[in-house]
Amino acid sequence: MLIDCLKEGFTLANRNYQLVFLRIAVVIINFLSLLFFLGLPLIAAVTYLGWDLSHTMDLLPDFMDDPFNLLSKYLGFVFLIGISFIIYSIFVFTIILYSLGGTLGVLKNSAVNIQYRFSLSSFFREAHKTFSCLFRVTAIQLLLFIILFAAVIISGGLIVGFTQGFSGAETPVEAFFSSFIRLFILIFGTIIFLAWLMFMVYSILSAVMEEKGAVDAIKNTFNFLKRTPQAFLFFMAIFMGAIAINLIFLISIMPLGMLPFINIPLSVISIIFQNYLSLVAWSALIVYYIKTVKPPVYTATYDI
Repeated sequence: MLIDCLKEGFTLANRNYQLVFLRIAVVIINFLSLLFFLGLPLIAAVTYLGWDLSHTMDLLPDFMDDPFNLLSKYLGFVFLIGISFIIYSIFVFTIILYSLGGTLGVLKNSAVNIQYRFSLSSFFREAHKTFSCLFRVTAIQLLLFIILFAAVIISGGLIVGFTQGFSGAETPVEAFFSSFIRLFILIFGTIIFLAWLMFMVYSILSAVMEEKGAVDAIKNTFNFLKRTPQAFLFFMAIFMGAIAINLIFLISIMPLGMLPFINIPLSVISIIFQNYLSLVAWSALIVYYIKTVKPPVYTATYDI
């Protein structure tokens, strides 16, 4: 089933290749917003304070000795940069989520209707329709991630502190046991992160495919994963495969980066390839979700 979904995912992505250029436009917008929201306030603050590079270097020893005193002295500057970063993060999060909703909506329509053709109007219609639900789903998932991350960090710190508290001069066996505990915590934390990432991805797919609320999407995802535990393996195959392919691609073009005047074209090619690979991954996941869940509204028209 993995091979079939990948083949159909490539077909679905190729039929909607225009989405790659829309995703690149989002990357450009995010870069320009970085210059606008963070670059301009930083330049304005530096100009107002009359800093130069040598003065900044002179401040580093003071910062290392008494960081709180220096921060209180330039509290307005720190506040300005902090507010700018928050606004930038909200803007980028909104743009990425809005474009993701439009992308998944277009892929869904194309997957269930072979006669569907991409159009900007349909992209923005789907983005507008799914944004609020995706925002709520993502917000809930991020809150869950914060709770899980805090739990892993606190429990890991307690376990490590407990083991160190009972060991004075570590023997080789105690050192091995302590290293094993740290490795176990790292592996366990990685598994928790991957499980959370998989749940968030399938929750987003459920929100777009089922067109229900955020709570219903999370409930449907939980029931879907309970009925289909192999969905985790499929997600891992797609996730790890995309990382491996991207790594091979970057290594293959690395020697070309030594040639003059080719860094910019290589960067453009890399951005196009990575966005196309991401589009294929989402397409394969959508095909897998449709084939596995098989809701009546989709099985009546599904054909790739």
